[in-house]
Formats: sequence, C-alpha cells, structure tokens
Amino acid sequence: MKKLVGLTAIVILFSLTINAQGRKGGIRQNSDLSTEQQATLQAKKLTLRLDLNENQQKEVQKMLLKSNEEREKIRADYRQKKQSGKLTANEKYAFENERIEIQLAHKTEMKKILTENQYGKWENEIMGKMNMGNRQKGDCNFQRNGRNNSSNRPYKNRS
Repeated sequence: MKKLVGLTAIVILFSLTINAQGRKGGIRQNSDLSTEQQATLQAKKLTLRLDLNENQQKEVQKMLLKSNEEREKIRADYRQKKQSGKLTANEKYAFENERIEIQLAHKTEMKKILTENQYGKWENEIMGKMNMGNRQKGDCNFQRNGRNNSSNRPYKNRS
C-alpha cells in the first residue's frame, strides 16, 4: 500500500512538472495568432495601461503590426542561418545590431504617438521589464530601481 501511494505521488509530481514546463503565458513567438491578431491584442493592452484615445490606438496598432512583421522576418532569417550552420561573430553582431536599430525606431515612433505622460509611463514599464530580465539572467549589478549597483559595493575603490 505504501509503495502504491508513493508511486502515485511520484506520477502526480512528474505530470505537474511536465505541465508547468509546457505552459506559455501571454503572446509568444510560437503562438497560433497571426501578426495582425498579436498587434491588435498588444494595442488593446497598451490602451488599457496608458489610456490611449482612438487615434493613438490606431497608430499604435499600425506601428505594432509593422514591428511584428519585421521581427518575424528577422527571426526567420536568423533561424535559417542558424540551421544552415553555426553563426559567425559578424553575423551575430549584424543580427543584434539590426534588433537594436528596430528597438530605437520603435521607441522614436512611440514618442511621436504618445503624450509626454503616456510615454513616461510606457518607458518606465519597458525599463522595468528589461531590468527584470537582467535579474532573471543572473546580472547581480542591477537593483530594483534599475540603477547599476556596482558603485554601492563597499570593497570597490571609489575615485
């Protein structure tokens, strides 16, 4: 009887672990949603968070659709090159540089569409997510407020 209970507990824990690993929250790259559907959902979420008016919502949705299509194209190119062989340092640099250029263009476009208050709120939210990602990757130099923590170390020379 003890073996049966133990075996049942192991099976339940194993199935919960597998189920938890397979779960995806939010909109992901492997989602069944089209780029138009993703852009619509993202625009509606931003409308809720930033209280966008109708014109702003349309502009943001158009910009997000363009951004999502560009991102999908870049991902496809990256996957294709990665499958054909190992990426060189120059190819990795080119992909990363292109990604950053798109982020800068995205940020500039959002600044044009949003009011100053909305843009500040949006930027704080984005920076919070970026800093959370840095903490999850094990970057210990970031505090919750997003500032570099390396200057707060007591053993480091301060000049």
